Amino acid sequence: MIFGEIESFVSLVERAIKRFKKSDKTPQELLSTRLVSVFEAHGVHRNQIPNVIGHGLTLHDVSSDERLLEKLNNEILSSACNLFGINRDWLDGSSEEVYSTYNFYKYPQKFSDFLSGLVARCGSENLDGVLLTVDKVDRGTESVLILQETLGHINNKPYFRYYLCSGWVFSYWKSRGYIAACVAMCWKSQVYVRGLYLDASTVSRYASGESLLDFGQDRIHFPNGVRWYAEDLAEVPEVYLKNVDPEENKFGLDAALSLWFQLNNQGFLDTGYSDGTVLKKFSDAREKLA
Repeated sequence: MIFGEIESFVSLVERAIKRFKKSDKTPQELLSTRLVSVFEAHGVHRNQIPNVIGHGLTLHDVSSDERLLEKLNNEILSSACNLFGINRDWLDGSSEEVYSTYNFYKYPQKFSDFLSGLVARCGSENLDGVLLTVDKVDRGTESVLILQETLGHINNKPYFRYYLCSGWVFSYWKSRGYIAACVAMCWKSQVYVRGLYLDASTVSRYASGESLLDFGQDRIHFPNGVRWYAEDLAEVPEVYLKNVDPEENKFGLDAALSLWFQLNNQGFLDTGYSDGTVLKKFSDAREKLA
């Protein structure tokens, strides 16, 4: 009798667990739902998808995720990924990386070539950018330079593609020099980059390429960010050295300044807007540090 009661109890518990697991399952996101989120994040409303992507899609096809799912094929998915620079594996749900990231750390010439290619293809008037960093000494957080390309307009409203350049630890002296060079090259090419201080978790999330850049039909905008002048990295010693890890005996600060002079001699720190006093300002900063 006792064993029978135990078996009945165990059976009831197992059934309850199964019901709990079944009700706890999160419905799997439709591929079409994720695709629509990509278009809307980059400035294209659901109803505007046929005008942008083509492939015979109609307003009826995009009126619901279920109808759109029936129309999807590899050509449509590949076209969308190529248009917005989205990883197909992420769209398929098999990867966390939304965007591939570019790493130009220690390679300013490669960044120059990359930027020149973008400007030649779409024009500097269709490019701008933002440098996301933290406002403290932090050797564990990578910064990210996001370049935003205006792909076109629908009813006078733009839609975009993004290029994520990361790999710089902003507080590390060597990273500071190379990222200053990249920002300077952008400004000289009339691709205007502004700076934003954000919390470390937000910066890291975007630097990894694992968050969809959802700004709709607006320019890159972070309402909680503190804006600063990124071009001053190349022209103002106090900004260039701000939050650089000084390391032992101020080695980090001295090395950062030495790298500035090296990159400046190579022509990578010319923003095109210098008033002619920049070299003296950095020379004075180096003398003060000595």
